[in-house]
Amino acid sequence: MSLRGTLLSILLLLSTVPAVAQEPQHAYASITKTFTAATLSKPVLDSVQTETVDHIIRQNVEAAGGQAAIEAVRNVSMKLHIAEAKSAYDAVYVADRQGRMRIDVYVGSERVYTEAYDGHEAWSLAQGSTKGEPEDAVASATLQRGVLLPGKVFGLHELRQHGGQIDLEGREMVDGINYFVLKFTLPPDGFVTHAYVNPNTFLIERMRDIRAIHPGLDPATKWLEIHYTDFRKVDGVVRAFKDEQIDLRTGTVLQTTVLQSVQVNGPPDPTVFLRPK
Repeated sequence: MSLRGTLLSILLLLSTVPAVAQEPQHAYASITKTFTAATLSKPVLDSVQTETVDHIIRQNVEAAGGQAAIEAVRNVSMKLHIAEAKSAYDAVYVADRQGRMRIDVYVGSERVYTEAYDGHEAWSLAQGSTKGEPEDAVASATLQRGVLLPGKVFGLHELRQHGGQIDLEGREMVDGINYFVLKFTLPPDGFVTHAYVNPNTFLIERMRDIRAIHPGLDPATKWLEIHYTDFRKVDGVVRAFKDEQIDLRTGTVLQTTVLQSVQVNGPPDPTVFLRPK
């Protein structure tokens, strides 16, 4: 697999949204179940709803540290380690409340790729290059969605304020936990993904969707889950320090990301989001 292909998968994982516009069907009991076209077409959601979507959002916000603590986050800088079967990379991801973001990917101490969204356009910077190149609308939308989702600078209660929609689809039993399943319809292009909220902790522990893991190399889609674990509180806000991207049909862990450190409200430097010209 090429370096470019792996970097694309890292960026898609950080965006936590699919690269192919297909809405998934909830049809699985566990990641070790054998999948067929017939089972994928039959949802197994429990439609009995004892909670409202607004109540779940409020509970999630409280579990994540509370509205005041979340909204006090102006910017974040996260150091990450990303591992796949045959490769490993480090990355620095920064984002702010203006919806801007940047990720620099390293092999050892050498920067090998950069991608960013400056609030208006997306751009990339190749290894050894000093001039950033504009990216297309698909890349721009993917990066915008990633900033808006909970876990970076915004809380779940803020998604609607930025044009997103949240619907409660029902309950689903996964590994003995009867999760609330929330459907996110995300700006700027109406893309859909699903979040699994633990009814005991009210934290989002899983995101599931159908997408290509390496769209630049292979457009074939997989039924994927991002499983979040190792939750810790930093500056009053709870974050997952580890996530695994899993092929739900086989149970294979395709990618693991570890949050090595996070800095909240560091000295602002808006120039880091601007495309080098």
